Amino acid sequence: MKMRKLFAGIAAAATLLGGMALGATSAQADDAAGTPVTGVATFTFTAETAEQLTNANLKAYKIGDYVQYGSGENVAYGVVTNSNNKTAVDSALKAAGVDTTDSEVDHLAAALNAGQLDVSDVRPWASPTATRKFADALESEGRLTSGTDVTLSNPVAAQDGSYSATVSLQAGIYVFIDSAVATGSVTQAIPMIVASGTVADKVLTDPIRGANTVNMKNTNNPEKTKEVNKTSAAIGDTLTYTLTGVVANPAPTAFKFTDTPSKGLTIKANSFQFFTEEANAERQAEPASNFSVTPTGDFTGNGTASFDVEVENPSAYAGKKIVVTFEAVINDEADVENGVVNKLDNYGTSVQVPTTFGKFEFTKVDPDGKGIENVTFQVKDGDTTLYFVKQKDGSYKKAASAATSGATADVKTGADGKLSFTGLDKTKIYTVTETVRASDAYLNIMPSFTVSFNEENGSAVLAKTTTSDPWGLVNTTAKTVKNIKSITQLPLTGAAGTMLFTVVALLVAGAGVTIAIKSRQNAEADRPSLTVFVKNTNSE
Repeated sequence: MKMRKLFAGIAAAATLLGGMALGATSAQADDAAGTPVTGVATFTFTAETAEQLTNANLKAYKIGDYVQYGSGENVAYGVVTNSNNKTAVDSALKAAGVDTTDSEVDHLAAALNAGQLDVSDVRPWASPTATRKFADALESEGRLTSGTDVTLSNPVAAQDGSYSATVSLQAGIYVFIDSAVATGSVTQAIPMIVASGTVADKVLTDPIRGANTVNMKNTNNPEKTKEVNKTSAAIGDTLTYTLTGVVANPAPTAFKFTDTPSKGLTIKANSFQFFTEEANAERQAEPASNFSVTPTGDFTGNGTASFDVEVENPSAYAGKKIVVTFEAVINDEADVENGVVNKLDNYGTSVQVPTTFGKFEFTKVDPDGKGIENVTFQVKDGDTTLYFVKQKDGSYKKAASAATSGATADVKTGADGKLSFTGLDKTKIYTVTETVRASDAYLNIMPSFTVSFNEENGSAVLAKTTTSDPWGLVNTTAKTVKNIKSITQLPLTGAAGTMLFTVVALLVAGAGVTIAIKSRQNAEADRPSLTVFVKNTNSE
């Protein structure tokens, strides 16, 4: 008989911990269809954290019904596919590799009887393969119907630190589908198959009060991180960013880094490198083909547009730490006041790594302390002359390169004598040198000085040497540089100034000796001449 063929030797089963616990019965029902078991069972979900339970948004789809044959000492139980989801179950079993060609066989019961569906209680709950494929296909194929929204009870803490929550449903075999959005700490759960029955010696003995407990198959999302190799840099510099994240186990359906560069950053498409990192921080290079970066090509940030770095097959990296590095050039659009910021999405929260700039200013003054306009300076980073773009009178922003529109190496003081610079690296020491006087009215004495930055507050620190400023024209405290019109306006301090006035004094003293000698000569020349006559007393 068809019914005898349907139920003879069918497995009675319960699915536990995301897989399935096998059970079977040899009970036969001849022509009896059996009585559906309609009692209510309690399903228990356990988790490592309460959030794994409270964040879940579950819907239960009944895929298997229990039926009772006989009564008393002759009672036996069997399994039959739920009529509402027979199409979905048969299709998913086929996707899992189960033979579904015999139309007179209940394929779910047959698979249970043959041991093709079993328990998987070890992360990532992917073994045996058929069970996970079956559960995943039930979700992905979208053929399930008659779902019931699940409201779990409030989580209860256990002595071992774990949590549990329950829901009551009619006895049977269910697949639970989670539609929750992943949070900063919890992933979306993978499909879970769980049954209410008790199996003993491969025989279903109790369809209601079984070990119907399932571990909630989501996991805490390990935090995604981001680092930059320079917290201070100059416009035109290249930054290296490092993204890290652990693919959850079980692996999510998608794993990606979403990165939002600010205005002033150009991401270099050819700079991406991919690694896995071991617990000892040793990195192993991964094929670029296992990852995708979209959009392709260099990406210029504007503060709102993002690019994605996605793992092509997350399951291949379940439980592994992913490291992605890439380079970004600080372009001319960088905000000199706020610097550049790169943001990484960490499951709804933003991880920000800023890079800031240094700035400094000084004033060119005359001997009276009045600002001098149109004095030309140059700034060097080591032996490299830097280029700047004029922002306003006496104000300059570092150019990304000499090719930047409006870039110049010669910067000029404003009407008030001030000269300011932005877009510089606070870790560098810059050399500033006067190269062209304001006019010939000033002596051709052009000092230089260095500028560094205070590590604590980033303020500029001016410094000089007897070589860079022998005349003592740079006031590092007041941040002024003096021009003079005569040597008498030189500062009275400093070795060079003292030496100069010593030389002048000696020259003046020398001139005095010359004048004295010359006067003596002139005085002698002005005396009356004396003619001496000698009388010859010899007589002839």
